[in-house]
Amino acid sequence: MNQELANVVKIYSTGTHQELSSYFIGKSKDTIIGMLVDLLTMYINDKNSSTIREFLTVTLAGYKHKETKIGYNGFKQDAFAPGKTLKCEAKPKNF
Repeated sequence: MNQELANVVKIYSTGTHQELSSYFIGKSKDTIIGMLVDLLTMYINDKNSSTIREFLTVTLAGYKHKETKIGYNGFKQDAFAPGKTLKCEAKPKNF
């Protein structure tokens, strides 16, 4: 985690919305992109968090992601049975 991202995480967790907003003022576009890339890299590779991998798998398969952790992970309308919903379960592996 780069130092800029570490500062944002601390402010987000312990500071106010105003402090967080103020922190971003004056940051370059490249700095903000770097923070976002680091955050996404950490999150998608976290062995204990499958949320982003489930979201990606489900949405790429054409389903709407269901945010709750219990039950199925996505759903879409059944094209062949109006009013019915198709559900999917996604358990992507982290390679």
